[in-house]
Amino acid sequence: MSNVINLDEALTTKQDLSYKGETYTFRFSDKTQQAMREAWVKANALVKQLTDEDKKKDNSIDKKPVDEQLKFVRNTIRQERDIIMAFFEDTVGKDKADRLYHDLNESTDGLLFVLGLVKRASEKAIKDAENKEYPAFDGNKDND
Repeated sequence: MSNVINLDEALTTKQDLSYKGETYTFRFSDKTQQAMREAWVKANALVKQLTDEDKKKDNSIDKKPVDEQLKFVRNTIRQERDIIMAFFEDTVGKDKADRLYHDLNESTDGLLFVLGLVKRASEKAIKDAENKEYPAFDGNKDND
């Protein structure tokens, strides 16, 4: 019995996604994880603002003039897009990030969906590694 654990087989450190003939490679690192989680938290906070904008009666967007409501919606979507695009630009490069956005019909919701897929793939890589069967560990004893 070998007690060598082949990390190549156990742990995925990148994920390829393809769309409209283009491949986007996301490499999982601490830097990527932090950027992805920050983008996810910030983008979802903006989505939440759009969907239930502070339930406080005094601060409700619905009570503001229509022009202010429209400005709020436009700014929120732009901010959300900018946050997600910054993540994609850092991970797959500006050209590929721009192409993805274009291929998604310039949809911020589409970008958020892809970000969610990358996040899920990253989390799955760790779960899959945890669920693999490994040789028994027998301490520091040399078994040559």
